[in-house]
Amino acid sequence: MGDSKQPIPVILCGKTMEVGETVTSLVKPEIEVIQFIQSFEDAKANFSSLLAGNGPTSKISNNLGSHDFTRPPRGIIFGRAFDAEDVKELNRLFRDTTSQPVAWIAGHPAVRPPPVPTPGYAEKAADNVKRALQKWMDDGADSRDIVYY
Repeated sequence: MGDSKQPIPVILCGKTMEVGETVTSLVKPEIEVIQFIQSFEDAKANFSSLLAGNGPTSKISNNLGSHDFTRPPRGIIFGRAFDAEDVKELNRLFRDTTSQPVAWIAGHPAVRPPPVPTPGYAEKAADNVKRALQKWMDDGADSRDIVYY
């Protein structure tokens, strides 16, 4: 996936630290989570700066991610627990703010996550994310539309 020497930098958005930590470790080495965001409010406040290749502009309540902001993210990945309408709103607000397209990857709104992450949930999520990002790249890596997994 992508350049074998450098992982693809992404922002990961999800609700639970436990799942976020597991997904972050499982998408390596192909994907590098540079920042984990847990709320719509944090996403809205920080996407502009993060997409520009800078660090967050407001305090984020977790320390997950490499925090290597030397390369702008090429993808924003949303876990299934992130509200589908919030994902659409963020895409509307930020999809055209970058010089090169960024992959917008989200769980299909018709598929609801289990109320509590079940065994294997994070592993399946990591696999879905990798496949969705690869599909975006195979399709030309130029769409700014949401790619659902």
